[in-house]
Amino acid sequence: MQQSQFRLALRQFLHDRPSVRTLFYTLTEALVVSFWHMRQELWRLALNPNHRFLHVLDAGAGMGQYEHFMSSRFPGWNICALDREASEVAECNRYFLERGKFKVYFKTANLETYREPNCYDLVLAVNVLEYLSDDKLVLTNFFDSLRSGGTLLLAVQSDKALKVEPNFTNKLLGNQGLAHRYNALSLKKALKEIGYTQIRAHYSYGYSGRLSTRLGVRFPKFLLKQSGLWLAFLPFYFVLTYPIILLLNLLDVVFAHWQGSELVVRASKP
Repeated sequence: MQQSQFRLALRQFLHDRPSVRTLFYTLTEALVVSFWHMRQELWRLALNPNHRFLHVLDAGAGMGQYEHFMSSRFPGWNICALDREASEVAECNRYFLERGKFKVYFKTANLETYREPNCYDLVLAVNVLEYLSDDKLVLTNFFDSLRSGGTLLLAVQSDKALKVEPNFTNKLLGNQGLAHRYNALSLKKALKEIGYTQIRAHYSYGYSGRLSTRLGVRFPKFLLKQSGLWLAFLPFYFVLTYPIILLLNLLDVVFAHWQGSELVVRASKP
C-alpha cells in the first residue's frame, strides 16, 4: 500500500466516526516520540501566566493531532491550522466544529507563500520543513508572521538519523522523500541569520525512542502487511507492550542524546 493510499484509507475509516478519531488522536499522542517532545515544549509555554491566550499557527497540521492536544489542554489559544490537502482540511474542520472547539480553524495554504505579518504568538511546524524545497523562505515567512516575542517550535529530521525515511507521522501525510536533513549547528546559524534569537536545539529519537517506535509502530505495521487478520491480535499485543512504550518515550524526553533521528528546535523573535 502506498503512503498516500494509506492516508486515504485512514481518512475514510475515520470519516463519520468521531469517537474513533478521538481514539486515534489519543493513541498518536501516546505512541509517537515526537509528540512527547513537542508536548513538553508546549507545556513550558503554557505554564507562563502571560501565555493563557495565544494566537497559534500550526504549519502543516496533517490530520489535526496537535490541534486536538492544544484545544483540549489550552482552551484560551486560538489556532489556525494549515495543510495542503483540501479534503483533510474539510474533515478536520467538521470534527472540531462538532466537538464545539470553535477556536480551531483549518485552511489550505502553501507554506512557501503563506505570510501574515506580526500575527502569531507561536508557530508550530512538526516534520514539515524537511519536505519543502525552499526551507529558508518558509522559515523567513514564519519569522515575519510572528509577533515580537513570539516563539517558533520545530521538529525536523536530523543528519544523525540512522535510516533516512519519512517517520510515522509523515507516512500518514503521504510524504515520500526528504528534501533536507538538518545539523543542529547549521540550523541554528540559519535561524540566527534570519533574525531569530534564544535558539535552542536538542535531539529526539535516541535509542529509547527508536526502540519505542519499533514496538509501537513498525512491528504492528509489519504484521498488518502480512495479513489483515493480525488486527484482531493487536489489542492483546498493545496491552502487553503499552506500558513499555510509554516508559521508553518518557526516557527519550528525560535524557539528553548526543544524536537522534530528529531535532527539536525552539527560537524566538526579538
